[in-house]
Amino acid sequence: MAGIVAINTTNVTVSNNIVNLLSHCMRMLQHRGKAYWKIVVAKKAISGEGSLPSDDKISLLARKEKLIGKNAIGYLSKRSPQFHSMHTIHVVLDGFFVDTEKLHLHPLIGAAKDSDSLYKIYHIFTKLLIERRQPERAAEFLDRHLRGNLIFKVDDDIYAFRNSSGFKPLVIASNKSKTLSIVASENSLHTSLKDMKFNDIRAGALIALRKGAVEEVLTNLPREGILMDPFEFIRESHVTSLFNNKSIYEIRKNIGREQADFLGCKMGQQIDTAYAEPDYTRPMTLGFSIKYQNFWKKFEMAEGIIKDRYDDADHMIDFSEQVSKNKLLTTGKSLKFIIQDRVRNKKIASVQGTIQTGSTARETIYYLRKAGVTCVIILVSYVPTADGRQVGLYTQNRELIANKYVGKVSSIDELNESVNREIGANALYYNSPEILARGIGVPENNLWFPEWVRFLDYNK
Repeated sequence: MAGIVAINTTNVTVSNNIVNLLSHCMRMLQHRGKAYWKIVVAKKAISGEGSLPSDDKISLLARKEKLIGKNAIGYLSKRSPQFHSMHTIHVVLDGFFVDTEKLHLHPLIGAAKDSDSLYKIYHIFTKLLIERRQPERAAEFLDRHLRGNLIFKVDDDIYAFRNSSGFKPLVIASNKSKTLSIVASENSLHTSLKDMKFNDIRAGALIALRKGAVEEVLTNLPREGILMDPFEFIRESHVTSLFNNKSIYEIRKNIGREQADFLGCKMGQQIDTAYAEPDYTRPMTLGFSIKYQNFWKKFEMAEGIIKDRYDDADHMIDFSEQVSKNKLLTTGKSLKFIIQDRVRNKKIASVQGTIQTGSTARETIYYLRKAGVTCVIILVSYVPTADGRQVGLYTQNRELIANKYVGKVSSIDELNESVNREIGANALYYNSPEILARGIGVPENNLWFPEWVRFLDYNK
């Protein structure tokens, strides 16, 4: 969905270079968003469309706008700001809001009643926290409407809140001298910031980063029950991030392993090899392939042949999805490539992270068959996508292929058959909530799914 960072320091040397440190942290989170960026230092801000610019350009903009201060926040998003107020207030969001329709009736709404949802929430929250000095009520209000994390910058103070279900990861790190602290949307920063110790911010915690203090916990709401975003484990978090002392890369491998363990008996000798598409599914494909050899000894281990090089999740890649679409329209070719000699007359499994509209899967099937593949099986690492919030706010307005079957199928077997008819593969297999939870290593009821998806399962 988004990458968010906050920095607070009492060290003069660090404060003189705070923009450089912030942009470094944001680069480490670039995989979380390349459509829009924003940097706020003190009361001034710079922002732009597209990927984060070079260090030289950011430094130039920072000098021009006189970005000087001892605290800062940064924001990276997969799309342009959803809320117009993001251009006027210093708030960064990793998540989404719920139950906002009646906010205009809140007794503290005042002149904000005609503003967008973000500004209404910001207005009421700051009224409760700063004017009325009621941090617990402020946190309770925020928790009622937020799924994810919010960071607010108000004058010289920064406030960070993680909702009580722990829907999105949020971490804090401090140096040994306690003169520098960083809040970030995941702990992948530990690979670069070696002298800082990272810890999870407790779900339900509202913390303040103030002048002259590293961290102050304002309140801790009781945790009713953990409901995490499962897509963090599929794609959002960097492979070097840690969860329960395991890397995300290892967790993704295990997701593939568990799926192979379940599907092996169903598929038997249906496939000769499996390829990742896009590149972020390589760990799942590796785990799947290792396990699938137990069911079919002639199954071939292989590197991914399909290269989805326009995937904007990889900060080393500058192609965008629109570039790929333009190339298809103008030349009839894709930015994917397939080595024909390796796939001709083979039965191939394409491991997809998720199926949203089905267009990527259809394109894959077309190019594989054109290369001489005799059988194409689509394996989906994620559960059926029936709600765009599962796969980032940038998908919310798209036509999700599984939506049309809500209430019309009672099992994943039926859904597999229905979606497969639409996209034209030889077979398709979604992951189930139960199998995905097993792969992640958490109870199924700790993961957030729309109710319809939660109660779908394979016929047993």
